[in-house]
Amino acid sequence: MVLMNEHVAGEPLVKYRNIGKRFGATEVLSDINFDIYPGEKVAMIGPSGSGKTTLARMLMTLEKPSKGTIEVGGELLWHRNVNGRLMEANASHLRKVRGQIGMVFQHFNLFPHMTILRNIMEAQVHVLGRTKQEAKEQAVKLLEKVGLADKCNAYPAQLSGGQQQRVAMARALVMKPKIMLFDEVTSALDPELVEEVLGVIREIAEEEEMAMLLITHEMAFARDIADRVVFMADGQIVEQGAPEQLFNQPKHQRTMNFLSRFSAQSQSV
Repeated sequence: MVLMNEHVAGEPLVKYRNIGKRFGATEVLSDINFDIYPGEKVAMIGPSGSGKTTLARMLMTLEKPSKGTIEVGGELLWHRNVNGRLMEANASHLRKVRGQIGMVFQHFNLFPHMTILRNIMEAQVHVLGRTKQEAKEQAVKLLEKVGLADKCNAYPAQLSGGQQQRVAMARALVMKPKIMLFDEVTSALDPELVEEVLGVIREIAEEEEMAMLLITHEMAFARDIADRVVFMADGQIVEQGAPEQLFNQPKHQRTMNFLSRFSAQSQSV
């Protein structure tokens, strides 16, 4: 069964079909079928080790599926169709399809030897072929969007963790992806910086038409931002639905147990 949002019409932007993943003898994903639609904001929740990040890394071409196919914008990602046969994709094909995807990681992955401005300009020049002036204009515009226009000439080490994460968002947004992946982007931050970053993501979700896949342990944030919430456990998608349905009336005991633990933790704080 393909898990989808029944309220979204049209062709999916992303299609996972029969995806499996093994690391040696350990199966981390089992027969995943899952769609994301253009402009849809999907929050993915579940215990650590459930396979959420592996799914996102496959879409970013950082992890190869052991079986199954992924399509982005109607094109196969890890494969090519050659005379009716599925062949492994070459590096140029992977780069082309991956160009539709942006990702913000737990750790910021900024170039420490470059200024903030250059961090955001670099891929525009070398990947999109923009002139340095065009790249600079776009970088400044995105830094204004994330509230860091005054940090153009600073280096990553001179910024707080929350500021570095906002720079990483600007760097991903400036490439104009069709889908943006956020993988536990607040997990490496001090608690007082978490809301700073979540606030920027909320603004992006409200203002941008791109699809988003947000892997998060922030339950209130997932409930607030998502069109659809997906609960994963033990390498499988257990259930999915609108935030109100999944958080208020989960159908599976596994989901109920997970949400009740989070509720108990929040009440004890």
